[in-house]
Amino acid sequence: MPHKESSNTMVQQPIINIGYYLDLVRSRWLTVFFFSLLCASIALLIALAITPSYRATATLLIESGQRKAVSIEEVVGIDTKSAEYYLTQHELIRSNQVANKVIDALNLDQNPEFNPGLREPDPSLFSELKAKLVEFPLVKAYFPQKELVNSESEQTLDLTRRHVLKQFRAKLTVTPVRKTHLVKIHFESQDPTLAAQIANQVGYAYIENNLESKIIATEQASSWINTRLQELKYRLETSQRALLDFIEQQELIDDRGIEALTSSELTNLTVRLASATDKRIEVQSIFNALHANKNADLSTLASISAISNHPQIRDVRMAEITAEKNVSELSKRYGPKHDKMIQAKARLASIQKRGDQVVKKLIQGIESEYASVKNQEKMIKRELDSKKEEFQSLGVIKREYDALKREVDTNEQLYDLFLTRQKETSATSDFSASTARFSDHALVPEFPRKPNKKFIVIAAGVASVLLAIASIILLDTFDNTIESREELETKLDLTPLGAIPKIKDKRYKRSPIDYRFYLQGKNNIYSECIDSLRTTLMLSQLNRNQKIIAVTSSTPGEGKTTTAINLALAFSKIEKVLLIDCDLRRASVAPRFHLPESQAGLTNLLLNNELIADCTYSVDDTNLDVLTAGLRSPNPQELLSSEQFDQLMTRLEQEYDRIIIDTPPCLAVNDALIIGKRAGSLLMIMRASKTTLSQYRQATSNIGQHQIKIEGVVLNQAPTTKRKTSNEYAYYSYSYK
Repeated sequence: MPHKESSNTMVQQPIINIGYYLDLVRSRWLTVFFFSLLCASIALLIALAITPSYRATATLLIESGQRKAVSIEEVVGIDTKSAEYYLTQHELIRSNQVANKVIDALNLDQNPEFNPGLREPDPSLFSELKAKLVEFPLVKAYFPQKELVNSESEQTLDLTRRHVLKQFRAKLTVTPVRKTHLVKIHFESQDPTLAAQIANQVGYAYIENNLESKIIATEQASSWINTRLQELKYRLETSQRALLDFIEQQELIDDRGIEALTSSELTNLTVRLASATDKRIEVQSIFNALHANKNADLSTLASISAISNHPQIRDVRMAEITAEKNVSELSKRYGPKHDKMIQAKARLASIQKRGDQVVKKLIQGIESEYASVKNQEKMIKRELDSKKEEFQSLGVIKREYDALKREVDTNEQLYDLFLTRQKETSATSDFSASTARFSDHALVPEFPRKPNKKFIVIAAGVASVLLAIASIILLDTFDNTIESREELETKLDLTPLGAIPKIKDKRYKRSPIDYRFYLQGKNNIYSECIDSLRTTLMLSQLNRNQKIIAVTSSTPGEGKTTTAINLALAFSKIEKVLLIDCDLRRASVAPRFHLPESQAGLTNLLLNNELIADCTYSVDDTNLDVLTAGLRSPNPQELLSSEQFDQLMTRLEQEYDRIIIDTPPCLAVNDALIIGKRAGSLLMIMRASKTTLSQYRQATSNIGQHQIKIEGVVLNQAPTTKRKTSNEYAYYSYSYK
C-alpha cells in the first residue's frame, strides 16, 4: 500500500491504541509470567521468614464527669464535658507514664521481644543474608549498628529502658470508636497470651494513673489554697485596720450622713440663691424704671409695666380714673363753677396729690428693698461658695473612705471564696471514683494478625504483573525505534508496503547477503516477502507507466542494497531488469555479485563514453543485468545531476522493462534526492530496531521539501512469528518480539 499523504480529510486517529498495547503485552506474556512468579516466590519466602504477630484488643469506656455540689474539678481545672477531654484521654493512654507502669508491672524489660540485648542470634538463612548484606560499606552507612552493653551503669540502663519503651509504643495502638465514649486498646506481640495481658494492663494502668493524678492534683490544690488563704486573711486584717484608723482620724461614725447632709445643704442654698436672685432682678427692674422717670406724673409711671403692676400704684390709678370719669360726666351737666363740679375737681386733685405721695414713698421703699435684696443675694452666694468648698473636702474624705471600704469588701469576698474551696477540697480529698472502666477485657487471640501470607503472595504477584506490564508499556513508549509492522502503523500512522523478515542464517552474520540467497530459495518466507513487495510495487505503478524504482534509506546499514538486489531478482522473473549502483561514494553492489572492484560501471559510461554492453554484467539464468558504480568519482552529485546521466537513463528506460537503482542514504548526502527527482519517487527502507523515529521524520521531511514522492516504506529485518496448522508451520505475520 502507498504511503499515506496528509490531507484535509485525514481521519482522526485514536490517542491510545488499546489493541496495540494488548498485543504488545500478549507477545511478552512469558516474561510477565516468570517475573511475577519470581516476585511471588520471593514474597512467600519473606512471609515465611517473618515471625507471626498476635493482636489483642481491650475496650474502655471513658465516662464523662457529672457536676457535683462539691466539685474537685473546679479546683483542679478539668472540664470533662468538652470534646477535647476525650482526645486528651486517648493521648494519655498512649503516654510514656502509662507505658512505664505496664513495663514495670509485667517486667517487659526482661523480655527478649522488647529488649534486643537479650535476644539470641537468629540462625535462619534470611537473617544470615541480612547480616552479610549489612556488612557492605554502602549498606552499613544507612544501617548503623547499635551496641548494647550488658552493664549495670545508669547510662546503659537508661538506653535500654528507652529502647524497650520505643518497642512498646510501636506495638500499641489506641483507636476511638466513632460517636461513642468507647476506646479500643490494641497490642501486638509474638506471644498471644502476653498480647492480651498487656492490652488489659494498659487499661488498668491508665485508670490507676488517672486516679493518682486526681489525688496529686487535689493535694496540690489544697496546699495552694491554704497558702493563699493565709495571705488573704492577712490582707483582710490589714485593710480593716486601715479603715478603722481613717474613721477615727476623720471623727466619722459612718459614711451614711456625710453625703446626705452635704447634698441637702447645697440644694437648699442653691434654691435660696435662685429665689433671692429672682427677687433682686424684679426689684431692680422697678428701681431702674422709677429712677428713669422721677419727674413723670402718675399716668406716665402707670404706663411702665414694671411699676403698673405694683398694688399701690394700681389702686391710685383706679381711683384717679374714676375721679376723671366723674368730672367728665358732671361737666356735661353743670358749668365749671357748679358746686358738684368744684367738688369733683377737688376730689380729682386730691387723688392726684395722693398718687404723687404714693410714688415718692414707693420710690423710697423700692430703693430700700433693692438694697436689702441685693445684700441678701450676696450673703446667700457667699454661703453657697463656702458650702461648696466644704463639700469638696468632704468628697475627698468620702472617696478615701470608699476606697478603703471596697478593699475590705473585696478581701472579705476572696477570703470567703477560698475558705469555702478549702473546706470542699478537704472534704473530698479521699474521693477515688474512676473516670474509665472496662467494657470488654482483651482475650487471647487464636490466630496471628500478621503476616497474612496469602495476601502478601497475591499482592506481590498482582503488583509484579502490573509492574511488568507498566515496564513493557514504558519501554515501548520511550523506544525510539520501530520493530514491527504494528509499531510502524501505531507510532507513525503508516502502512508499510511490505516487511522483510530477518535472515537467521549463520553464514551471513559477518558477511553481506549476496544475490544467490534469493535464487537458492531455501528461505521460503524471505522469498515470499520479496515477491509480495514486487507485486505491490507493480500494482502501485500500474497506471503511472513508471519503470524506475529508486531504493534509499535514512542512514547506512538499513539493508537498502540487499533489498534492491533481491527486488531486482524478483522482477527479473517476469521482466527484463537492470540494477544500477548509484552509490558512487560507497559502492556495495559489485561485491554482492562477486565482481572485481575494477569492474566498469556507471562512471565509465558517463565519463569515458564506454559502451553499455561493456559496462553491464548479466546474471546467469536470469533476466537481470547489473550496472555497478564503476570507478570512484570525485564529484558524484555533479555527475548524477548532469545531462549525460539524464540521457543515459532515458536510453536505459527504452532497453529495459524495469530499472532498480541503489542510492546512498538520504540523510548522509543529497545524491538520493537527485536520483529520486529523476525517478519520480523513492522507496524508503527502514531497519527494525535500528532506524529511529527522528531519523525517519528528518529523512521524509527532506524528501518532502524537494517535492519528491515517497513510493512507500519497507520494514527490513522484521521479527517473525509462526502459526501451527494441521500439518506444518506456515508463515503468518510479523510482530513485536
